[in-house]
Amino acid sequence: MFPPGRGNDNLVVGEIYMISLFGTNEMLTAEGVELRLRGYQEGNREQMWVCEKNSDNRYGMRNRQTGRLLGQRDNNRFACAVYDHLEWEWLAFTRDSLGGYSITVSPASGDKLGPLQRINPNDEHLMVGEVGTQFGLHQLKDPVLRRFEWVVPNRLARSSAPYYDGEDSDESINQTSIEFLQNYSIQNIISLNSVEISPRERGRLRAAKISYSHIKALECTGLTQEQFDKIWTAYDKAGVTVVYCGYGDGRTGMAISALQLFEGRTLSDLDYRANGVQCRSQIEALNALSERIHGVENLSDPPDTSDPQPPPYAAPEKDKS
Repeated sequence: MFPPGRGNDNLVVGEIYMISLFGTNEMLTAEGVELRLRGYQEGNREQMWVCEKNSDNRYGMRNRQTGRLLGQRDNNRFACAVYDHLEWEWLAFTRDSLGGYSITVSPASGDKLGPLQRINPNDEHLMVGEVGTQFGLHQLKDPVLRRFEWVVPNRLARSSAPYYDGEDSDESINQTSIEFLQNYSIQNIISLNSVEISPRERGRLRAAKISYSHIKALECTGLTQEQFDKIWTAYDKAGVTVVYCGYGDGRTGMAISALQLFEGRTLSDLDYRANGVQCRSQIEALNALSERIHGVENLSDPPDTSDPQPPPYAAPEKDKS
């Protein structure tokens, strides 16, 4: 029995992969902290790896069963031992001309990447050696949270809605999406989807001890100041948080920008755009929030981060004359 595909799939953050010795059914398999080559088993979570990037934009592969990352251990041994995607726990994938990939590994010391190699054909283990071995990447067609990435490592992430496939209503909270969230230690969801999840789905999240806040937002529409305050309240004292809308771009970028403003940063229109904000109405809403937090005269000054929270929003009184 062979894994799906030919092993030439592209890397996409948030997607799930199996990693084979190219052209064989031998798969990288996590067994606790140890890593071994085992025959392909359909549905085996120890053979499934979630692609992610760290704060330095480096790739890593996290095992779905153990939650640990691939990386180098002592004596050039390749293993699955650590939970945190740090500066040195990363991999580089290079497409080979004959198919598949060579994998180089961040070194435990020094600055030279080492190729991942099967030293002995009869050995189930892998080492960081001198000549790279050819591996296959097989993407599982399980979308879960597309475009998942860390904004603040292990604190704030962003993504598309679970199972998004073009419509906000595609969102689904099931056991698989909950497992995906738990693999990243997500404890809190802030959703800007136009559609709220069902009571049954809320119950699944509560059972998994994942909090959920829904701030309804429409595409290319700015949020109100009250909605910005709700986003900050939902995030301020919560655990590891993911923010999403539908696709995970404009509305999500607006929420991420708002959180950065609440934390004391000053942002320009270019910063908003870099966060994914798409529409003028969204930028205008964020500028109003920035003015409320920092004041017009302080936009170019370093923010006072001792207490960045603005006073509660109050709608202007109507002219009674």
